[in-house]
Amino acid sequence: MNLSKLFLTAFASASLFGATALPQHAHAQDAPAEKTALPQTKYGAPNADQKATFWGSKEDPAAKKLLGVNEDYEGRSYLHGDEWNLHLYYPHIKELGGGYVGVGADQGYLLMGWTQAEYGWLVDYDPLVPLTHKVYHAFFMEAATPKEFLAFWDAKNKDKALAAIEKHHGDHEHIKQIKRIYKDWRKRIQIRHRRVNRRLRKEKIPAYTNNQEQYDHIRGMIATGRIRPMLANLLDDEGLTGIGEASKKMNVPIRILYLSNAQEYWKYPDQFRANVASLNFDERSYTLHTLSTWSTNKDYRYVLQPGLNFQEWMAAEWVPKVYRMIPRRKLEGEDDIDFIEFDKDVKKVEARRNKKKKKKKK
Repeated sequence: MNLSKLFLTAFASASLFGATALPQHAHAQDAPAEKTALPQTKYGAPNADQKATFWGSKEDPAAKKLLGVNEDYEGRSYLHGDEWNLHLYYPHIKELGGGYVGVGADQGYLLMGWTQAEYGWLVDYDPLVPLTHKVYHAFFMEAATPKEFLAFWDAKNKDKALAAIEKHHGDHEHIKQIKRIYKDWRKRIQIRHRRVNRRLRKEKIPAYTNNQEQYDHIRGMIATGRIRPMLANLLDDEGLTGIGEASKKMNVPIRILYLSNAQEYWKYPDQFRANVASLNFDERSYTLHTLSTWSTNKDYRYVLQPGLNFQEWMAAEWVPKVYRMIPRRKLEGEDDIDFIEFDKDVKKVEARRNKKKKKKKK
């Protein structure tokens, strides 16, 4: 049995980060045992009420099955990203602030650094992803610089890395699994960081793995309890709606919703539409979608859509899937990367659609 299936079997009906697993206000990764010169964010530390609201919303149960774009990809865990051009979003989302909600692992740290997020909800339905964030947070707390952080993923520093994980999560009920994730995925995550850094250097874009200011912001968010890894299923009824309620209570707009290519896995169910409607977007909010173009360029289309516009599209029941919403052009080859700024008015699109239908009937 592979690692993802093992965890899905073990945790299909239990939350890894709920009250039964870990007290909502006890985060070993957020408060080191001794006082050190940890960076703060420009937002400072949340007060007790803010932290209670941020960490107190409900999670969803772990998914019983990991989906994929087709049967060949079902059951896979994605403990590092495989989108190689996320930097295309950078000039559009730079310093937006507000709250970040996103699936996946390392992608969130890139995007939260670029937006200078105030709070980050790192969500996923795969229980291995929140545990992967435990590894990241241990390293962030121990490493003062991007270079030191990246060194933890090097084979020669394996013992030091495991000691850091033990230091920060030794009393966690899933400490063995957290260490196993590091051992099994260390090399692949290291390769991911190296490849992303090469591209970012070429594009002259700062990130938490190559820029001290970006790194300090992410590290400061963790140190002050502003990043919450949690189980939340895009198709379930508590995780995202709880985030929406919490962000409203905290008066923190959700400025980024990062969905990766999850929408390619299913037609839009009513619960997903309700989850999107519950999020606290404002006029500066964006939804980030990716659509697989793997067979052509081993990458994705990158879609930037205003958050309020996405909510309007999700309120239209005639839109069954993401492909009905996002227009796509034919790619020219393996070096062709598609970036789409999508903000079409759903009512105008529907009116044209209905007009065409009437013409066909005549």
